[in-house]
Parts: sequence; C-alpha cells; structure tokens
Amino acid sequence: MSDFTARPIPKPVLLAVAAFVGLTLLLTSAVALGLLERPKPAVVERAEAGVARVAARSLVFADRADGALVVRDPAVAEPVAVIEPNSNQGFVRGVMRSMARERRLRGASQVAPYELALWADGRLTLLDPLTGRTVELDSFGATNRAAFRAFLAEAPR
Repeated sequence: MSDFTARPIPKPVLLAVAAFVGLTLLLTSAVALGLLERPKPAVVERAEAGVARVAARSLVFADRADGALVVRDPAVAEPVAVIEPNSNQGFVRGVMRSMARERRLRGASQVAPYELALWADGRLTLLDPLTGRTVELDSFGATNRAAFRAFLAEAPR
C-alpha cells in the first residue's frame, strides 16, 4: 500500500496549481470578453502581410478498392502519388479523412480538388475551396509537412 496518506501534497504545490488554474481562467475570460486581442489566424496574417503564393497545385484524393490512397492532379493523366495501405504515410490519410468528413457534413462533393499551396514565407497550406477550411501543414512538424510538400515537386508550371 502507498504511503500517500502519510505524506500529503505540500500546501505550496497546491497553491501553485490553484494559482495556475486561476490565471488560465482569467486570461481565457479576458480574451472571450474582448479585453485581450485574439491571435489572428495564419490566413489573415498572410493576407495582411501580402505574402504571395510561390507554388500551388490542385489535388484530388481518392481511395482505391485495395485500400490505397491515390493522389491526382486533374491537369495530369498519371497519379501524383499512390499511398499504399499500411505505409508510413498515416499523416496524409488522417488529414484527408478529416477534410472529407468536413465535406460530408456540409453535403459537398467528395471528388472536387483541394489546393496545396507553398507561400513565400515558406509555409505550406492545404485549402478546401468548397468548405473554406485551411490546414496549416507546418504546424505538424517537418516530417509531416514533407509528406505533402512532395506533392508539389512535379507540379506543372
């Protein structure tokens, strides 16, 4: 049996935790009430700063009967990539599953292209023109970003 009852949590630790929780609630309330400014979404910051797109590609993602995910550019006959089942590309599948779910909820087409864009500031985004949802791919780390960045490598000019 533990000797927790014999050694309770020190009062300074409890006070520090209570202060942290209280400060968090205070700051959250200040933002909700408009006393503190909310951070701007990356899309808005980019627009205000005039950051230009340096590359973009329309992509359609489709599941194949064998479980593979086929990535196509509507302007090119050959697939951009085929992500085989059980491959190490779970991030791409996860993002696309989330985007497809959003389309289903809104009753939007599942076969319309998404737009992958590389910006002058080096950031990479995936935009769904049908729902307006944008995923900032840099937020998920360099390896996951590279999984999508590879789809721009052979984009038609």
